[in-house]
Amino acid sequence: MDELLKKVYNALSDLKLEDIIIYDFRNYSPHYDYQIISSASSERQANAAINHIRQAVPELNSSDIEGRENNRWVLIDLKSIIIHVMHKEDRAFYQLENLFFEREKISIEEHNGL
Repeated sequence: MDELLKKVYNALSDLKLEDIIIYDFRNYSPHYDYQIISSASSERQANAAINHIRQAVPELNSSDIEGRENNRWVLIDLKSIIIHVMHKEDRAFYQLENLFFEREKISIEEHNGL
């Protein structure tokens, strides 16, 4: 398991974000290896996710973060990993998972304590 992926997952998990799903895009996309979708219960929690990921990945630039204006759907581009932190209601509305139905989900349990 990729070390950066572990750091990102742990940063999201430590904040108690819900329904964290990792999609495998290796051998499918030339631009990134994984996409992660997670649900925040509030705008404040979404903003905290940005700060936790910045601590885990210090080389993250502000230009790699979209959606900070309202923290309803935050997208963080780590080049090899795209992270979506979505407010629960927005995630239910946009149903982003439906775009990834052909992609394999990475099971956390299979990767020994990610």
